[in-house]
Amino acid sequence: MKLESVKVVYWYSLVSAVAAGAVLFAYLGVIAALLGATMTVAVTHFILVLVGRSDEQSNPYLKVSEQIAAMGIILFLPLMVVYGPLPALLVFIGFAHLALLFQTHDYRRLYMGLAAGFTALIAGAVESKSGLYLLFFLAYSVTISITLGYAYIEPLSRNRSQWNPFDQLRAAFLLIGLALIIYLIVPRFPAGNLGAIPGSDHFYENPEWEQEAEQANGRGDGRDPAGSLLHELVERFDTEGSRKNSDRSTGGESTSSSFRYRGFDYEMEIDNPDDQGDRFSNDIVAHVRADRPLYLRARIFDRFDGLRWYSSAQRLSKLQLSRGEIELQPASDRASQSVTENYEVFIERDLGDYIPAAAVPVKVNFPATVIALDAFGQLHSPGALQRGTAYSVTSLRTVHRGRTLAETDYVELPNFRQLPEDIDPRISQLANQVTEPYDSQFAKAIALEQHLRRNYAYDFDSIFKSQQHTPLSQFLFETKKGHCEYFASALAIMLRTQGIPSRLVTGFSATNQNPMTGYYDIYALDGHAWVEAYVDNVGWLELEPTAYYDGPSVENETLSAEQINDYVERQLRLQEAMGETDYTFEMVLSASWQAAYLLVTWLGAYLKLFFINTWPLLSGLGAILLCLWIAWPYIHPRWRAFKIKRRLSAVQATTSDEVITHHLQAIDDLLHNAGYRRPAGLTIEKMLDRLAALDIPMHAKNISREFNHIHYSDKPVKVTLSHYRSIFETLYSLGHTELKQRVHNLQ
Repeated sequence: MKLESVKVVYWYSLVSAVAAGAVLFAYLGVIAALLGATMTVAVTHFILVLVGRSDEQSNPYLKVSEQIAAMGIILFLPLMVVYGPLPALLVFIGFAHLALLFQTHDYRRLYMGLAAGFTALIAGAVESKSGLYLLFFLAYSVTISITLGYAYIEPLSRNRSQWNPFDQLRAAFLLIGLALIIYLIVPRFPAGNLGAIPGSDHFYENPEWEQEAEQANGRGDGRDPAGSLLHELVERFDTEGSRKNSDRSTGGESTSSSFRYRGFDYEMEIDNPDDQGDRFSNDIVAHVRADRPLYLRARIFDRFDGLRWYSSAQRLSKLQLSRGEIELQPASDRASQSVTENYEVFIERDLGDYIPAAAVPVKVNFPATVIALDAFGQLHSPGALQRGTAYSVTSLRTVHRGRTLAETDYVELPNFRQLPEDIDPRISQLANQVTEPYDSQFAKAIALEQHLRRNYAYDFDSIFKSQQHTPLSQFLFETKKGHCEYFASALAIMLRTQGIPSRLVTGFSATNQNPMTGYYDIYALDGHAWVEAYVDNVGWLELEPTAYYDGPSVENETLSAEQINDYVERQLRLQEAMGETDYTFEMVLSASWQAAYLLVTWLGAYLKLFFINTWPLLSGLGAILLCLWIAWPYIHPRWRAFKIKRRLSAVQATTSDEVITHHLQAIDDLLHNAGYRRPAGLTIEKMLDRLAALDIPMHAKNISREFNHIHYSDKPVKVTLSHYRSIFETLYSLGHTELKQRVHNLQ
């Protein structure tokens, strides 16, 4: 059927605009989405009106459509090679949709266009890292519901005023509510990341590094680069002493970047790790797509002088990448008990030259010709990471007694056990007291970690209360509150007092999963410090002493409500930690939006928790309701017949007219309940004929005479009530099934 409806054209244009805006929002941002949606509305509406005025048989725009489709096919392959399959697919869908517009004469092609738009919307959701993408889904649900409503009703009737779009809106919101309930109830399992190579906006090169990497390959010693550097570092410690750092000529401070955290340099003062206050912002630094929460390492420190941590691993081994990929450890060399984890990192704010990665990276896809590795196995980029950089990493994860091991290999380095010269003896005494009940190093490490988590409070203000002297004693025995660098330093030193090798690690806590997008949001406040301890000759155990941070769990949560609840709690803790007191108009708007967002999210979370906690009761209630719904066609008419009889028995009539009226009404109600529809204006004689046809015995002449005499004569008449009661009792005694069958045969 030809597409002629102006309303269908209008709403179809809006649907296309929403789909286009969603894709542009996912890739380019809000401004591009608004501009793209506006242009899509205008172009779609113009083309549909133009095509609607043309003759479908001659189809003057067929050539234009074919050329547009051919252009989309030609662009698909090069775009897939350069930008990846998903962007190439979206561009192809865009060209296909545009080509289809020039052939949209009927509703069949309109439905094809709607399918293409929905495909683009879903593909954009895969790329989007913002919860605002949900608004596009809501807008799409509303617009497509109205479009389909008009597309259905217009061909059936030319009287357009008979259909109300608000009916379709109700259907749209019903579907949205049903989808929300399903989202809350159904568990969300990990996506099964296969290690895809994400597209990146930047590519990094360094000729000097490339030359060094070529020379290293030319030597071909076949040794592990990080292991070689670590053994060289051990040899230098043997000859130079543990208090000296390694050569800083090739290392030095990290490249200056927009996001500044001293914990990512080679030296860090624990009383002032954030001298520029970059972590006091609510900015997102990166997004991570992974199957579970991760701790991404950026720097490892091994020596502590009481106030500063130093990293001895400053010399770098340069490694060539083949088409942006390098395998640091062959699959054949990996431990059988280890599990590989694939994840992708998307940088949203300029960083330093470190490449955040979870331990232990064994394969890297990075947009560069060369990268570097230090003695502790940390990755480095040829240049400071810029916003828009994306890369993927495969890391090895080993679980020991329910806890994650960062690494299993160990090379003895004196600094792993080194203690400050002026260490407070009370620190060693406290560590002895906490670990006294335990024998194994694993149990001692866990006990010290839990002691700090349970007895000390997280306080960001401690960064601004520097005393310019060793702060650990004051933290452990006086204030008992501080920032993560205090917690991590205290744990590392207490472990060393017990003879357990330890090191302080800085990086990002990627544990805040956005339940709307599935990505882990890394905020500036997630720049973090934790500890790794080598226990029982098993491996480097990850320890999280700061109570504010949850630590990377072994398994991810699969229940949506729990994910939402955790996300909301982390957002509230983030706001509390920020402690902002200066109010601006932008802050008020932002706070209002976030309050509304958190309220809706929190309500959704607790709604799901209600379903989770009461599911046995709800299941039983649902089963009962389902049985009632199935049995309702059988129960309902019999219940109505019983109510009709009860109502007639309760009537107390005082006149003959009332007696006849109530009984005839009850008889008519029983027949109506059995499916008989009495025509308007039916006389008493005709009605009695219908009853006779149903094989109902009666005194038809007496009933007819009494009825007509009462209604059309002023003389009183004696009414025989038993005549009417007999008809009703006979009809009722037949039962609903028999009476319904007789009515069906009569009709």
